[in-house]
Amino acid sequence: MSATSGQPEQRLREALLDLCAERGYAGLELAELLRRASVEEEDFLARHSDLDAYFGVVLGEIYGDFFACAREAVEGKEGWRDRMRATGYALLRFLRRDERVARFAAVDAQEAGEPAQRRFLETFNRLVDLIDEGSAEASGPASPSRATAIGVGGVMFARIQEAVAEGELELGEAELPELMYAAVFPYLGPEAAAEELRIPPPQGLSG
Repeated sequence: MSATSGQPEQRLREALLDLCAERGYAGLELAELLRRASVEEEDFLARHSDLDAYFGVVLGEIYGDFFACAREAVEGKEGWRDRMRATGYALLRFLRRDERVARFAAVDAQEAGEPAQRRFLETFNRLVDLIDEGSAEASGPASPSRATAIGVGGVMFARIQEAVAEGELELGEAELPELMYAAVFPYLGPEAAAEELRIPPPQGLSG
């Protein structure tokens, strides 16, 4: 959709995604967004307090769209590893749909203000919750703590962020099994982790 067509909120969202894709969020001024979207400042301020707040709104919508995809992907999957794997491939599929959205959610979100940081932390914690469910299936004498899930989640996000920034999402089919290996290892041990390296990706990843 063109940033000059559609309703004001649609134009604003498209303009924000376009501008962030072109130049990044750091240093972006509200006036620049409004010019691109053909929206008056008073109309914008009637809905949003400032640019950072609006960025947080759009980021929340994007994260919500992803979790809707993830819920669909894990439907009917009972095992923790299956749900983790399905969520990972759902994320890869989601990020590939629109490079602007991928950059916005994984890269520009780190440069935005407090509303975006709050949205990101909420989303990161939801993913950590999923990783931490592996503690219930841990085979060792003591279940790993939540700190383990936070560490695994941090490694995963860093690699996803790097892939988006470097334009390497096409390598996802090769790298996701390695990320699954890293996630499974502390909970179920080396044999279960090694199995992840041999599981092929699902069909239709580009859609």
